Amino acid sequence: MGAVHYQLLTLKDGELSGPLAALARERYGGQLRGRMLRTLSRALPRGVNLLGLRAALGGASECHFTPTGLLARRLGRTVAEQMNQALLRKGLPLLRRGDQLIYTLYQPPVPSAPVMKVLASRLQCERTGRPLPATHTMQITSACQCDCLHCSAARHRRPEEAELTTEECKALIRQSLALGVVNVTFTGGEPLLRRDVYELIASVDKEEAIVSMFSNGLLLSAGTVARLREAGLFSLMVSLDSPEAAEHDRLRRCPGSWKRAVEGIGRCLEAGLLCGISTYATPERLHRGEVREMIELGRRLGVQEVTIFDVVPTGRLLCAEEAALLTAEDKQELCSVEEEVNMLPGYPHVITQAHVNGPTGAGCYAAWFQFYSTAYGDIMPCDFTPLSFGNVRAQPLQAIWEAMVAHPAYCTRSNHCRMQDRDFRAKWVDRIPARGPFPYPMRLLGRPEAGEVGVEDRSVRLRA
Repeated sequence: MGAVHYQLLTLKDGELSGPLAALARERYGGQLRGRMLRTLSRALPRGVNLLGLRAALGGASECHFTPTGLLARRLGRTVAEQMNQALLRKGLPLLRRGDQLIYTLYQPPVPSAPVMKVLASRLQCERTGRPLPATHTMQITSACQCDCLHCSAARHRRPEEAELTTEECKALIRQSLALGVVNVTFTGGEPLLRRDVYELIASVDKEEAIVSMFSNGLLLSAGTVARLREAGLFSLMVSLDSPEAAEHDRLRRCPGSWKRAVEGIGRCLEAGLLCGISTYATPERLHRGEVREMIELGRRLGVQEVTIFDVVPTGRLLCAEEAALLTAEDKQELCSVEEEVNMLPGYPHVITQAHVNGPTGAGCYAAWFQFYSTAYGDIMPCDFTPLSFGNVRAQPLQAIWEAMVAHPAYCTRSNHCRMQDRDFRAKWVDRIPARGPFPYPMRLLGRPEAGEVGVEDRSVRLRA
C-alpha cells in the first residue's frame, strides 16, 4: 500500500482543527492568536499542517509511523515514536485486512482515524491528568430470550419504564464520540432483539469509532449476519458459558441455546465477520480445565479471539460469597494460560480480564477507559458496577462523565477490578438498600441510609 496520512493538528483561517486541537488550545491558550500564527494563516489560506502522522504498512504485520508538518521535528518525532513503541508492545496482529492490521476485536484497526483519536486522548490525559473514555458499552435493550443464572444486567430491568428511543440512542452515541469514544459496544439483554439495531450500527461514524457487539448468538441467521456486515459492524462476541452444551443450556435456562450459538458463530465466520467467544472463569471451571477446553473449542470453530472474564459479584451474583470469586493464584494461572496460548500457532487470540484489568495490564477500566449506559439512559462506570452517576435524559453525557471521574471512588487509577475488591464493595456497593433501585444513584450514598444488598439470589449455583 501507499502511505496514509493523518492530520492531527491543522491551522486554517486562524482556527485549529484535528484530534489534537483541544489539547493545543488548552496548552497554549492565547499564544495561538499570536502574530506568527495569524501570518501563517493568511499566507496559506488553504490551511497548514502543523502536525500529522504518515502510516506505512510493511509486509503482513508491520506498520510504521513518521511525523509530518511544521511541528514534526519539535513534537512529531516523540508522538510517532510513542505510536511505534505501542505497536511493538502489541506484538503480532491477528490478521491483516486490506491496508489495516487488526490486533484485537475490541480496538480500531491500525492505521485508522479512530486510532488517531486514541492517541489524542492519551496525550491529553498525560498533559491534564483527566481521562477520556475510549469505550462506550451501550445496553440498547434489556430484553432477552435467556434467563441466565449469572446475568450481570438482570437488576437493571425496569419493565414499567420506556427504553431509549432510536433518536435518544443516536444522540447518546454522538455525545460519546465527541467525548473521545472509539469503540461503541452494543450489549443487552440481547441487542439483536431491538428492531432498529442495524440503524443504530449504521449511525456510528466509522471515521470516529468501530462498533462491536455482545450477543447470545440465538438470532444469527445468515440474513442477520449479512445485515450486520452491511450496517458496518466491526466485530461480534458470542457468549458461551461452557464448552459443554448441556451445562451452557442449564446456566442460560434456555434449551438448545449452545447449539444455536455455535451455528451462529459459524455463519459469522463464513460471512467474513470478525467473531469471538466471550466466556467467564470461576475457580471450579479453572481447576477442572474448562477454560482450556473453551479455548480449544474456539480453535476448532475458527474464531479470532476468546475473551475470558472473571466471575464478578454483580447482577444476580451481586451477593456472591468470597469463595466463589477467583483468588490471586487463580488469576495468575489465567494470565499464564493467556501468555502460553498466545504463543501457539493456529489458536485464537486469548484475552483474560485477570491480565487486562490487573496489575500486569491496564488496571480497572471503569470511569477511566470506559463507561456503560443502560437501556434507560443511566450512566455507570462499567457494566459490572451497580452505581449510576446520572441519566442522559436529564443531563449531558460530558457533565456526567466529568462528575464520575472526579468522584472519590474513581478520581485515581486502580490497578485491579474495583468490583472484585472487598474494601471497595464495602464502602460503595454493600450500602445500597435492598430495595434498590438499580443502578443506585451514587449521590444517594452520601445520605445516612444504610441497608443490606438484596440477597434473593445468594443461593444461585453456577455448577450443578
